Amino acid sequence: MQKNTAISLLLVLGITGCASPNITPEGPMSIQRNAKLFERAMYLRGDFSLWDAEDIYRLQPKGDGRYLVRARFMSPGKVYEFKIADEKWSEGYNCGYRFQGMVQLGQPLPVDCNTVYNYLSFAPDKKGWYSITLDYRDSSNPTVVVQRD
Repeated sequence: MQKNTAISLLLVLGITGCASPNITPEGPMSIQRNAKLFERAMYLRGDFSLWDAEDIYRLQPKGDGRYLVRARFMSPGKVYEFKIADEKWSEGYNCGYRFQGMVQLGQPLPVDCNTVYNYLSFAPDKKGWYSITLDYRDSSNPTVVVQRD
C-alpha cells in the first residue's frame, strides 16, 4: 500500500512539475522568462505625496510580476510627477522613465529602475481615481501604465 502511495505521489509531482505556471490568461505571448518579484515594499512617490513613501501609495503585488496602486488626481491638466521606488530610493528599486517621461493614459511606458532623476509625468484630463501598474514581468523591460478607474 505504501509503495502505491509513493508512486501516486511521484506521478502527481511529475505532472504538476511539467505545468507551465508562466502562461497567463492573456495567452502564450505573456510567458515571463525574466519575471522577478521585488523583495521589498515599493511605493508610488510624487509631488502629490511630497515624495514620501506612504502606506496609502504602497504598490500591491498581483502575484505575477505586476504591481498596482491607486491614486486620486484632482486637478485636470495639472502635470503630476512621480516615480516608483522603495523607502530608501535604492539602486535597482528607483523606477523612472527610460526614454521620455510623459505617461499617456492606457499606454505602457518603459521604465528604468536604476534612475536618479527621471521622473514620470502624467496630466489627467479628468479628476478622479487612477490605477498605476508597474509591469515587472520582464524585469529587463519593465513598464508603467496609468488607467482611469
